[in-house]
Amino acid sequence: MSRVKFLEYKQSNFLNEIKRKHSLEWMDIVQICKVDPRTLFDWRRDKYQMSYNSFQLLKKRFKFSGPRIELIPDDWNIKNAATLGALRRNKLYGNFGTMEGRRRGGMVSVLKFRNDPELAKRVGFKLRKQIVYPKKSELLAEFIGIVLGDGNINDCQVRISTNSKTDRLHAYFIKKIVASLFKITSTSAIRVKNTIDVTISSKNLVDFLLKCGLKKGNKVLQRIDVPGWVFEDRKFIKGCLRGLIDTDGGIYFHNHITKGIRYKHMGLCFTSHSRPLLNSVYKMFLSFGINCKNDGKRHVSIYNRKGINKYFQIIGSHNSKHIERFKSYKGSKL
Repeated sequence: MSRVKFLEYKQSNFLNEIKRKHSLEWMDIVQICKVDPRTLFDWRRDKYQMSYNSFQLLKKRFKFSGPRIELIPDDWNIKNAATLGALRRNKLYGNFGTMEGRRRGGMVSVLKFRNDPELAKRVGFKLRKQIVYPKKSELLAEFIGIVLGDGNINDCQVRISTNSKTDRLHAYFIKKIVASLFKITSTSAIRVKNTIDVTISSKNLVDFLLKCGLKKGNKVLQRIDVPGWVFEDRKFIKGCLRGLIDTDGGIYFHNHITKGIRYKHMGLCFTSHSRPLLNSVYKMFLSFGINCKNDGKRHVSIYNRKGINKYFQIIGSHNSKHIERFKSYKGSKL
């Protein structure tokens, strides 16, 4: 509805002059203008501008030529409301044309959809998986060791790859650890021949592991190492070392010939291309009084049954492959 703006004097003065000059009551003007009494009352207080139709009805009835007016188009209120809305939006969420504005607007949207997951699902908005953030513990340290050994971290996922034939049970154990620590599910699938992947898709988990001291991308180029907090408690060291050996460690028979006599010894070896990690594993073994050798290139090894027995007594294993090999070698005559 178009409105009129009086250019020479106030709207209230115009209405009062019509009433006085023609000896009218206010209800008379209500009937002529065909409006509600409350509407006229607001016009008289200059709260709102009167409609162009009502102005024309008064002009037709009383035959006046003035006053000078300006016609305000129908969408005047929409433009005002839009301006006020934009100002209010900027105040609440910032200017959407800036990085900060987009960030604040995005956070509001995330909060809205997080409070209403069904709405998020309907509009196709993907929410981050919510996880539990565990305290430092032996189990968390073991998971850290597993990721350092067979894991890889990218922007949105943690993937742990192991042998589908010999380590399948350990892969299922890893899935249980993930559920226990973070209260989220993981998937397992055979990606290529002899390889099974345990995949956890969670940006929150990635962020948490980075805060724990792990790194994204190529582990060798990143020169990965055991996070410092693991060395604060012997239980953490124990858990992390177990996770490392269960993934990148192995038990084997070591054969050698001396003066024509063949000797057969049991060995345990940890393999990594990261020298900082090799040094930390070496340090961990020694902290439990387990003698070992660090070749400084790719291996940290225990060459005697006594050291391996001590490892399994103190550290233990959650990889059935290692447990079965240890039992079979322990019962054999070397």
